[in-house]
Parts: sequence; C-alpha cells; structure tokens
Amino acid sequence: MIVKSIAAGVLLALAGVSAAYAQQQNIEVILFGGTSSLPVYVAKDKGFFEREGVNVNITPTPNSGFQMSNLISGKFNIAGTAIDNLIAYMEGQGTAKIDREPDLITIMGLSSTELTIVAQPEYKSIAELKGKEIALDSPTTGFAFVLRNVLEKHGIGVNDTKWVPFGGTRERLAALRDKKAAAAMISEPFTTQARTEGFSMLGEIVSVLGPYQANVQIANRPWAKANEDTVVRYIRAMLTAIDWIYDPANKAEAIKILAAHAKIPEAAAAPSVDGVTSGQSAIDRKGAINPEGVRNVIALREKYGQPQKKLGGLDKYYDATWYNKALAK
Repeated sequence: MIVKSIAAGVLLALAGVSAAYAQQQNIEVILFGGTSSLPVYVAKDKGFFEREGVNVNITPTPNSGFQMSNLISGKFNIAGTAIDNLIAYMEGQGTAKIDREPDLITIMGLSSTELTIVAQPEYKSIAELKGKEIALDSPTTGFAFVLRNVLEKHGIGVNDTKWVPFGGTRERLAALRDKKAAAAMISEPFTTQARTEGFSMLGEIVSVLGPYQANVQIANRPWAKANEDTVVRYIRAMLTAIDWIYDPANKAEAIKILAAHAKIPEAAAAPSVDGVTSGQSAIDRKGAINPEGVRNVIALREKYGQPQKKLGGLDKYYDATWYNKALAK
C-alpha cells in the first residue's frame, strides 16, 4: 500500500509538471545583442522565464528597421530596444516600411547607455571627422540624434559628414575593421574590443545630455493587453534576473553568459558586467523607467525629427500597468 501511495504521488507530481509545461506561453523576443540584453540572457539561461511559465525565444536583430517593422507586423511580441525607436515609429518618423499603423508601448525600463565615438587610429578628435563617413544603426532613429547633438557642439553640421547605416553595434565595429567608415558609435561590450584593437576613442557622447533613457522593453499594446498575465510573468522573470546580476557572487557566471550570447571573449565581457551594476549605463535596480531621461529623448526628437512636430509626454509611450503588477508580486 505504501509503495502504491508513493507511486501515485509520483504520478501526480509528474502530471503537475506536465501541466505546467503545457501551460507555458511562448514569447518571441527580438533584441540587440550586447550588454543591454544581459537581463534577458540571464533570465533565459538561469531558468527564470521557465519558472514563471513562459518560454522565451530570442532573436538577435541586425538593425532597428528590421526589429521595429517585424515587431509591428506581429512576428515578434516583445523587443529590447532604445525607447527613441518606439517614439519614432509611433510618430511617423521611422525609416523602415511598416504594414500597419503602429501601436507600441514600453512595458519596463532598463538603463541609460554609454556610446563612444570610435574612429580609425589616424583620427584623434571629433573635429577631424568633418567630411568623413560615420557608421550608425539608422540616420534618424536610435541614438542618431545624440550623435547629431554632439557633432554640432564640435562645429560639424548634419551635412558635413556622411552617415551610413550598418546596423547594430557588432555590425558597426565590423565596418570599422573593414575600413568602410572613418568612425562609428560603439557601446559595450564592443567598446572594449575596439580599444584593445587600437581604434581611437574620441569620447563618450551620452553623458553630456544628462539623464537619458536608452534601453527599454517594448511590445505591441494590443498583444500586451490580450496577454496581460504573460507580460507580467515576463517582467517578473526580468526583475529576478536583475537581482541575480546585482549579486556579486554571480559576477563570474554573468561574464560567461554575456560572452556566450554576444560571441565575444570573456575578457571583453568583464568590463560590461561591471558597467551594468554601476555607473552611467547601470541597469535600474528595479527595472524602472527614468521620466527625466525620457524627456531628454523626446526633446532631441522634437528638435531633429522629421516631420518636425510636438510629441506626447511619457504616458503616450509608457504604460506601468504590467510593471506594477509584476513588482507587486
């Protein structure tokens, strides 16, 4: 009888596990490979998504146009991106063709960023880039207006350089290596690689703006509303990952995770892991949005975006509904 009882208990337990897996919700996530995506990598590799009953499939994006057009079309559910990309497409200022009216919303914040102008070794100042080609993701979205703001401060107008879209940071570093550009905006973990390879570091360009909201998690609003519990569980897993990253005991493993996903040496990943827990590009301890940082993004887009227009406030681009429910639990 005891044996039968144990066997029955095991079967019930297995049935419960099977039911839990059967109830798992699939989420298609597209993101830029690099330091800003570390919480997603950790939540995936450490089983935090699985524990919350969601199965996350990660797709790295080659550029923001591909990311945003495919998110808007519904191929992907959530994107890790710059909030400027969301604002641009919501306001009709995006560069990629889209097949429907976008209805995007930010579901949680993450961090600001560091962006360094990295140049071929012969260039020693930003002023020397006048008339040269600069590699970036897109000429009108992402961090393009941060670059434009800094170039203007060095006497370089929008028509004084040629901006060439190459895609994400990895692709921009490749453009430098292939000598297809004189300079590029590079972020970690690829800044460290560029430095060790002998490229010139001409200065970090985000810090001059003050608070700046860079990396966020966004979704199609109708999908998020229809899948509220799934979105809450996704955010909850992300918050668990952020807690895990901030634990010093996990630093060595975090370096391995970032190196594996970014496909870089662990030595190059180490400074990036330090940077996500301290300094300018640190992940917000609670994954919160920075209202002042968003206002600075909006101010740049109002100044440089085309067609020029008055944009909305934070509430137009961010809804705390899902985040607050995740935080409460």
